[in-house]
Parts: sequence; C-alpha cells; structure tokens
Amino acid sequence: MVRRRSAFTLIELLVVIAIIAVLVGLLLPAVQKVREAANRMKCQNNLKQIGIGLHHYHDVYGRFPFGKGPDYTVSRPGTPMYPRWSPHALLLPYIEQDNLYHSIDFSWPPETPGMAGVINFMPAWQNPGRQNADACRSVVTTYLCPSDPAGQSGDWPGQNNYYGNLGTTFLCDLSESLQSTIAPGEQASGVFYNLSKVRIADIVDGTSNTVIFSEKRRGNGLPDPRTDMLTMPNQNTLDSAYQTCQSLNPLTATPLTSKQGSSWVMGEMCCTTYNHVSLPNTTTCAGIGFPGNMANMAMVVPPSSAHTGGVNCLLGDGAVRFVADNISLPTWRALGTRNRGESIIDF
Repeated sequence: MVRRRSAFTLIELLVVIAIIAVLVGLLLPAVQKVREAANRMKCQNNLKQIGIGLHHYHDVYGRFPFGKGPDYTVSRPGTPMYPRWSPHALLLPYIEQDNLYHSIDFSWPPETPGMAGVINFMPAWQNPGRQNADACRSVVTTYLCPSDPAGQSGDWPGQNNYYGNLGTTFLCDLSESLQSTIAPGEQASGVFYNLSKVRIADIVDGTSNTVIFSEKRRGNGLPDPRTDMLTMPNQNTLDSAYQTCQSLNPLTATPLTSKQGSSWVMGEMCCTTYNHVSLPNTTTCAGIGFPGNMANMAMVVPPSSAHTGGVNCLLGDGAVRFVADNISLPTWRALGTRNRGESIIDF
C-alpha cells in the first residue's frame, strides 16, 4: 500500500499567503499609529526639556535668552549680518549639553550652512580660522522631532525642529533698538526676537496663555510646499502680510529656501524663530524688496509638524499643549503675544 505524502497544495499555500497579506494590511496602520503616538510623545518631551532649560536659564540670568544675538559685522569685519547665535546655543548647558556649550567660542559668530535655493539666499559662512566649525555641525537630539520625515538630510547634521516665538511681530529683525521705517510704532510682542531680554514678569498676559516655543518641519533642500519659505512682495502691515502669503499658490511660488531648519545655531527665521501671523501648518513666506535693513522685512513663519491635525506648543509655564490647525486666528495670535491683553476663547 502506497502512503500519500502530507503537504500543502499550491492553492492552500496561496490562500495562506493571502490571509497573511490581509492581516499585515490590517495591522500596519495600527503599528504606524503606535509609532506616531510614541514619536509625538517624544516630541512633547523634547519641548518639555527645552521649557525646563529655559526656566533654569531664567533663574540664573533673570531673563530668557535672546531670540537673535548681536551680529559680528563690526567686531569681526567681513562677517555678514546673518551668522548670529540662536537661543538654542545659550540653552545648551541647561539641556545637558555642557561640553558642547564650552566648546563654542562666542567671540566668533557661528558657522552656518548655505540656505540658498532658487535664490542665492544666505550663502554658507565659515570663520577664517574655522572657529566653531565642529560645534555648529553637532547633532543635538533634543532639537529634533522624531516624526519629521526629513530625517538627517543634507550635509549639515546640526539641524533643528523647535523654534522660539516672536509673537505677532511680522517684521524679521524688529527690536527695541532697531525700529521699522515702513511700519512705525510696530513693537515686538513675543518672547524671542532680535536682541530680546524678556523676563517672566514681562509676560503680563500670563505664562499659561502665552506660547514661547513650537515646532516646525525641516526642508531637505528640495522644493516642497509643506516646508519651503516662499517669496512674496514685501508688506507693511500684519494683515497684508498674512493675506498676501496665504493667497500664494505654493505649487508655483518661488522658494526663497527649501532648507528650513537646517541649523540650530543660526538665530534667524529660517532656522530658530517663528511668528503667530498665520495658523499652524499654513504657508511660510518672506518679503522680497524691503528697504534698508531686515527690520523692514515682512515674514510669515507659522509652526508646522508631521503630526496629524496640529502642532505641539510649549507654554510659558512649562506645559506642552497640542494646538489644532483649526484654532481661530484671533486666539492663535493672542497665544503668541505676551502683553497685548487679548481674550483667549477656544484654547
């Protein structure tokens, strides 16, 4: 008697493979959701660590770090305006980065990556003796959101996802010492702006009602309307800057840079500071054709993220809140100012 061999037929094997494929298809979205939930929690924790560091810095110096440091055009002749230190650089000792902080020579400007895209915008800067070369390229994981799909793209590892808030200030370098000639009387209303020295006592709207840091997606050097800083005709009011930027077609507008967030050391709106002119995850724009200095340069730089539906925000009291994209514009602007006394309705 011949015994039959026990084995799968081809049809049975195909059925099993089909069942496995269906199960994988059902499980994959759940796995992705779990991964994103973990990444979002890590992102929130990064902001919490930044918040703790900012308050420790305040305890030592009686104020928060500047949003943009002084330029080196006089002290180091030949240096352009834009290589200037960010609040992130001053914060290093308070986020367990003492060694990196002490490796920096602050008598020299930071080295910076080239930000040019279609337009030759902010060429790369290197100090003559390569002072700060290694420090400025260092990766600081606390400054990187794990959800950002940009990854460690490009040739400059020292990138950044977390930005300090200028408020509803729509002019790039506006400060107490540098006033605008196209918008006389405009005042810096956030916590981190050009040469700022804001104290907790200056946040009269309340620290629980004022955003001080948020997040922004990084560009990878290739045109992408979700991360590009687009050019717009320069504007002289908050609302005209908002309306002009939002009216652009991101698919056809000219990018000033596709390298948003390329450097945590550079105190500029391309890399470390943002404003509350428009809602989260909307278009980013820079005014072209401004007269004089960058206190006359209109900027619309909202936060953005790869998290579905909104962005994480660090409040002045150290709490981290997820703010939805559909928050009302008046409330979003109110959250961005420290001393305007606006009503906060739907937060």
